[in-house]
Amino acid sequence: MISPRFEEIRILDRIAGLSLPLVHHSAREHVYPWGIDSLFAKPGTRISLVGYGSLINLRSAGRSISAATIRQASPVIVLRARRIYEYVMSPRGREVYGGVVCESRCGVLNARPSESNEDWFNGMEFSLDASDMQALVSRESAYDLIPAWTIPWAENGSLPKVSYFLSCRRATFAGRQTLNSGLLPHPQYHAICEEGCRDVSDSFLNAFHTSTWVRNARFADYDWFQEAE
Repeated sequence: MISPRFEEIRILDRIAGLSLPLVHHSAREHVYPWGIDSLFAKPGTRISLVGYGSLINLRSAGRSISAATIRQASPVIVLRARRIYEYVMSPRGREVYGGVVCESRCGVLNARPSESNEDWFNGMEFSLDASDMQALVSRESAYDLIPAWTIPWAENGSLPKVSYFLSCRRATFAGRQTLNSGLLPHPQYHAICEEGCRDVSDSFLNAFHTSTWVRNARFADYDWFQEAE
């Protein structure tokens, strides 16, 4: 099996060889709560969005996204962004994944934009219509919509394109804490993420471990299971 560290070097080499357009992409951030109508002003509009946590798992994504959209999903790499366990699982999430362990292990994945080429993460890209996005809004809260350059996971030489990802950047929302940098991953949630990555390939799972942060360390280097005992 390819080691996580080798996977990181391979991807960094590929990113280093990219020539991103000199003019920054024209897509703009949408701060939560963003309106569906403003995103889908014209009939037939679709928004490209990268799921980087439980949405990587297409069975989990199917709880919110249509089967037709899921059939067209594809694995990608998001450039200049960091994925980290710091979002506090919502009450609804605890109903789905179980709330028993949430006192010590209640972390859900978040992602933040970065200026560094060494920050990247892999995920699943969806082309969403208005109904898909509306269903997703009911599942995710307090997340801004952030544009970023992406490249296909397995196609060397492909030109970067712009997609969006969800990013929570406020510590509290609607009376509850949303961010906590000291969180450990919720084990059932994390298992769903890993299962989705494994469905793509072992290399995709390695890349997930390498490009995911827990506290101040990469998941691949952090023995959080032992600490959580």
